Amino acid sequence: MKNKNQKVKLSEKMGLFMVCAGNIPFMSLLSAYFMIYYTTVVGLDPKALATLFLVSKVMDGISDPVMGFILDRFPVMKMGKFRPMIILGTVICSINYILLWFGAVWSPVGKYAIVYITYLLLGWTFDIMDISKNSLIPVMSTNDKERNSLSLFNALGTLAGGAVIGVLGPVIVADGKLESYYVLIFGSMAMTLGLSVLGALCVRERVGFEGNDEEKYSLKEMLRFLRYKPVWAAFVSTLVVGAGSSVAGGAGAYFYTYVLGDMKLMSGVSIISLITAPFGIVIGPYLANRFGKKKVYLSAIIISTALNLLRLIDVTSMVLIYISAFIGGVAGGWMVPVSTSIQADNTTYVQYKTGRRVEAAIASLTSFVSKVAQGLGGAIPGYVIAACGFVTGAAVQPESINSGIILCVLVLPTILGVLGIIIFGTQYTLDQKAVAEMDAKVAEKNSNN
Repeated sequence: MKNKNQKVKLSEKMGLFMVCAGNIPFMSLLSAYFMIYYTTVVGLDPKALATLFLVSKVMDGISDPVMGFILDRFPVMKMGKFRPMIILGTVICSINYILLWFGAVWSPVGKYAIVYITYLLLGWTFDIMDISKNSLIPVMSTNDKERNSLSLFNALGTLAGGAVIGVLGPVIVADGKLESYYVLIFGSMAMTLGLSVLGALCVRERVGFEGNDEEKYSLKEMLRFLRYKPVWAAFVSTLVVGAGSSVAGGAGAYFYTYVLGDMKLMSGVSIISLITAPFGIVIGPYLANRFGKKKVYLSAIIISTALNLLRLIDVTSMVLIYISAFIGGVAGGWMVPVSTSIQADNTTYVQYKTGRRVEAAIASLTSFVSKVAQGLGGAIPGYVIAACGFVTGAAVQPESINSGIILCVLVLPTILGVLGIIIFGTQYTLDQKAVAEMDAKVAEKNSNN
């Protein structure tokens, strides 16, 4: 390890900000608009698309750990280990992304085959850029407060990328026309390419690798990292909470279109969340330093779940929706940097237990959990609205689908939120004291090497 005490420059933090902002549009647009785009614009069957989401996540179960294993063994180049892969992955993924959205439109035959192939490939191509991005913080600094600061810029970048998509997306595609989706998708691709590449050129990997064979691990050993309690507890709780959020997000466009009758309302709600989220993001690292990451992360899950219960009082009340967006924006804001810093702690914990550096391994498993949650978020609404009588391509839908939409937007996220609270609150063991002790022991071991 080298340069472990060197302070991270503001320009590097801004580079991380850009990388994270550029990473957001691809999966955010898929979660929010893919299902409604392919069922109402292209005219494909929602059940077939729901099955696609599930199948793709089984494939991701293979691709994520394999890609993390490959990246941890990737040679250190002049630019570092992860920066070159962010640039390469962004270019490859962008090409596949365009084919995923419009390949079925451009081809007169084989529409389902094109969608299935390109969506499955997205899991592999996105891994290259996403896992590399998620591996940056552990190699940019070993200092806990510095990591919290980096997590702040990570979260602000994520917020900025989400702000563009959340606010402009509903306005651009409100008319449901194919031409509007061209604007949204090609515009988001340009945003991803520009920010990701420029950001990767600005950051620096200062925590080096000495090439010690003791740090190597096999693919089988990589999967055994999950036996450590804080690692699996964080992953399982993230999976169930993320699945609930993704299910709500996947049905969100349907909710505003059919239950409330105006998709443009979604843009206004997004604006409220995005106004309050920066406050949560800024205070997140302070709260983590003051109370510990476990307590702060857990409080965000509790608040989010309570807000879902509040909205069940009257699901069509815009007042309750605005209140939830306001409060939820703050809690969701501080959850983002804290969750990123928790991932870095889990990386250090595995190093503490095994003596191996496993940045990409933990990042890849984190990516796997995230994509499984997104897969459920796409699949469950598809199956539910199909079961409730959704008519593909029809401008007017039967009233029966409203109950299914509400189930996805509010009821299931509430149930999964409660489960996440129980798992993380009782099983995650790295509280503030445990993290301090672990960091001290790892620093002592590194100073002796």
